[in-house]
Amino acid sequence: MAKTCIVIADDHALFRSGLRKLLESQPHLSVVGETPSGDEVATLVKSLKPDILLLDVCLPRLSGLGVLQQLGSSSTRVILLTANIENSDAIQALQWGIHGIVLKNATTESVFRSIDAVMDGQYWIFSRGVEGLDNAVSRLSAPESTGKTQSGRFRLTQREMVVLHAVVSGRANKEIARQCCISEQTVKHHVTNIFNKTGASSRLELTLFAIEHGLVETPPLQ
Repeated sequence: MAKTCIVIADDHALFRSGLRKLLESQPHLSVVGETPSGDEVATLVKSLKPDILLLDVCLPRLSGLGVLQQLGSSSTRVILLTANIENSDAIQALQWGIHGIVLKNATTESVFRSIDAVMDGQYWIFSRGVEGLDNAVSRLSAPESTGKTQSGRFRLTQREMVVLHAVVSGRANKEIARQCCISEQTVKHHVTNIFNKTGASSRLELTLFAIEHGLVETPPLQ
């Protein structure tokens, strides 16, 4: 079976090294090049012609979105690596030709699946494959359903929904406690329950989860 050739563009050496080892643990994946600098990516891609470019959004000397403009109509399929991205930037990147967005705290399985999905012609948005560019953009542009319906699906109480909205808005536990007239310890208890019910392990993960599943009406990513 032909291997999927990959180039990694990320400015953190330890992350690149770990990601390379992770990818090369799979017999069908091969890392053929890497770079820490945005202004070197286009040259590397044109030289090596990889199947997949794993591109960090935040690169020195030229951002990931700037790299996309340089690449133009390259046959290499691009998957953005990011800790956080505004929905407007994600939509713009899709329109410029990327095929996927993977969070840096994603599971190992999710990283593998994103590459396989993109190689199969799908788009990958955060946690799953999406057929077609229109569907991918739509998924980022609008919640899947109303927060009221989805809160019941995930068994979130009314108080937990209030805390969830506060977390998504970027408020610290102390601010949430003051807003809800409860103790910080109670806030921590609610946040833990929300994590357990949604499967999120960080506030960023929870924010993205809330957006993806329609628990908040307006994507509030910064």
